[in-house]
Amino acid sequence: MVGHSHTVRCLQVGIGVVVSGSYDHTLKKWRLDSGECLATLRGHLAAVLSVQFDCSKIVSGSCDNTIKVWSFDTGECLSTLSGHNNAVTCIHFDHSRIVSGSLDTQIKVWDIKSERCIQTLDWASAEGHTGVVRCLQADTWRIVSAADDKTLKVWSLESGKRLVTLREHTDGVTCLQFNDLKIVSGSYDKTVKMWDFTKS
Repeated sequence: MVGHSHTVRCLQVGIGVVVSGSYDHTLKKWRLDSGECLATLRGHLAAVLSVQFDCSKIVSGSCDNTIKVWSFDTGECLSTLSGHNNAVTCIHFDHSRIVSGSLDTQIKVWDIKSERCIQTLDWASAEGHTGVVRCLQADTWRIVSAADDKTLKVWSLESGKRLVTLREHTDGVTCLQFNDLKIVSGSYDKTVKMWDFTKS
């Protein structure tokens, strides 16, 4: 799949489709079977660092400090969410909310319908992260985030309350995944750690 003019920073694979984001400021939608570029999404003013999509929309985060919501079918930009003070490094969304993390150390929760930020999780308000938020994931009731401050944090999605801070890594945390029972995290410290939700 050739078409981007700079580093490809993020992508997601779906049923028959790949969407990629690049330092060339664009996103591209590709056919998975043939590699054909179906659409190029232009609108960000800087590198695209994060992307996620479902059957109706594509959501992207960029070094221009914004999040954009695009129509999956047409590639039209439906909305631009502004509020972070630095690059948007990671995103996760469902049918009603987008959760974003940033170089500004904040996590924000956005209402998709109103296009408004409804929560900001930071050190001042909720003992949030003190380093770049590198990754996050959310389900129906919680957010798990990780950052350069060597910690993972678990939050209530509804209230924004910090439920627990996990401190075992000796360097920044770069990636995480979780299910109902476990969190698994990877770090610059060269380790993968597994955390048990039932004991937190």
